[in-house]
Amino acid sequence: MSTETTRQPAVPTADPTTRRRIGIAGLILVTSAVLALPGGILWPEPAGGGDTYTYGDIQPLRDRWWGLLVFLSANLVLNVLAQALLTVYLVRRRGAAWATVGGLIMWIGTALYAVGVGGWAAAYYFATAPGVDPSAMDRIGDDTLHLLGPLMIGSLLVALGTVVQAVGLFRSHAVPRWIPVLWLTIVLTFVIPGNGWVGLLTAVPMCAASIGTAYYAWRKA
Repeated sequence: MSTETTRQPAVPTADPTTRRRIGIAGLILVTSAVLALPGGILWPEPAGGGDTYTYGDIQPLRDRWWGLLVFLSANLVLNVLAQALLTVYLVRRRGAAWATVGGLIMWIGTALYAVGVGGWAAAYYFATAPGVDPSAMDRIGDDTLHLLGPLMIGSLLVALGTVVQAVGLFRSHAVPRWIPVLWLTIVLTFVIPGNGWVGLLTAVPMCAASIGTAYYAWRKA
């Protein structure tokens, strides 16, 4: 009679450290997405319409302008880094290359975007300071390359990286398909104005995608 006992296969247990780290990243992603929702509503609209601001648009609310732009820029950095990290964590096999490349593009893009927004906020803040010639605002606005160049390139890279990561999510089947579909609404930000109540048309779907991504990453950890 054999005395050997049949060994049961080891059941993998969740790593509590990894789970906590993913939970923190998920909390950052969800919190930053929710905090971004009122950003478009608080964003000042040019009196003449379009995207061109004048001295009269910024000077009465120069402190709000600077504070809002700095806050939203820092908030975006936290959001994009957490989104890229959690997507790379979710997509480990099929589609992993797409998720990795997309994440790298997003990280580079958010760095350029943050620098650009900070520079834009400071430029208009100091140009509208008491005692400064109002024409300085016009001269600054004429140099679009240096004023908005990093911001525009950064936003394009963040959008491109998000689309690439969405492809990775589609291929991996790691999350329901509605999550990458909602991430793709970032493309609409180049068509729909981000300020005012209209901006919620893109902010709400992306907030929902953030919540979904955080939840499935935490569940997988």
